Amino acid sequence: MMSEKITHVDQSRQSPTVVEIAKRAGCSIATVSRVLNRPQSVAHEMRERILRIVEEVGYVPNGSARALRSSRSRLIGLIVPTLDSAIFTRMLEGLESRLAPAGASLIYSATGYDLDREIREVRNLIEKGVDGIVLVGTTHRKETLKLLHERRVRFAVTYSLSNDHSIPSMGFDNRSGGALAANYLADLGHKHLAVIAGITRENERASGRLEGFLAAAERRGISRSSIVVVEAPYEFSRGRAAVKLILNQNRNVTAIFCGSDVLAVGALRGCRDAELSVPQDISMIGFDNLDIAEYLTPGLTTVDVPARLMGEQAANYFLADHNSLDIRSRVELETRLIVRESTAPARDRR
Repeated sequence: MMSEKITHVDQSRQSPTVVEIAKRAGCSIATVSRVLNRPQSVAHEMRERILRIVEEVGYVPNGSARALRSSRSRLIGLIVPTLDSAIFTRMLEGLESRLAPAGASLIYSATGYDLDREIREVRNLIEKGVDGIVLVGTTHRKETLKLLHERRVRFAVTYSLSNDHSIPSMGFDNRSGGALAANYLADLGHKHLAVIAGITRENERASGRLEGFLAAAERRGISRSSIVVVEAPYEFSRGRAAVKLILNQNRNVTAIFCGSDVLAVGALRGCRDAELSVPQDISMIGFDNLDIAEYLTPGLTTVDVPARLMGEQAANYFLADHNSLDIRSRVELETRLIVRESTAPARDRR
């Protein structure tokens, strides 16, 4: 299936209704309703016919509409790629810190970085009657965007900024974050560089950080082709294994930029496996500024992501009066480099 960056979709198109399904199935509206709510009460052949039509037309029971008819559900959905390793925990906390005092609740789920699974999670949230949905990133399946627009469910994206200003987004420039790391390492005199990036396929956050780093290094006179790049899932063990791959390609690497602190923690262990000292032999920079970064030995230099503030801003968007001219539907936040003990001036190990 194809994925795409979020672009404007015409919301005027009407979505399929129970009436349409009943006409196509040649049955009553009540029968369709029973299939959707109490399927075992309908004969097998009719039930299968109706369910087949439901699938064909892309019908989703609109719990959101039902909730809005009785004011609002005060329920916001959050779909993140993972709930492991605290990568998205701070954003979740930021959302809840604004929603709870306003009497709203947060329901969340994870996709495992699977965009097909994201479609199913969106459907589930719509059926639960959420007022809005918070997504991560700007790359999603066409079917996901179509479903959100057709069901008229408000949504906003985080961790990136949509190029289409009609799409609400509360995020930051991932390329700039990667450039921060490259420029700092160049300032320290490092010329033999490596990157442990997240999986960049269908992930504009990971690809943006990598591209930002490579472009900035190139501007500082370091050839892209000389930089060793390894892509890995955001797992400690993968960061550890990536160091071995890097050193097999270029034993003279003096600095590694990791696309997440999770990868960096694993990479620190990988350096120890190779009997390399950080930062004396090799410098290390992470991304996210997770709580663990400060308490490692050595403390991890990392790119700080305003995750909690991002969550707060997303909550503010959904809680705001959407008839107000003051509503902020696009909020660009800044990343910054937090310098700790894992980076030092370059030393030639040859």
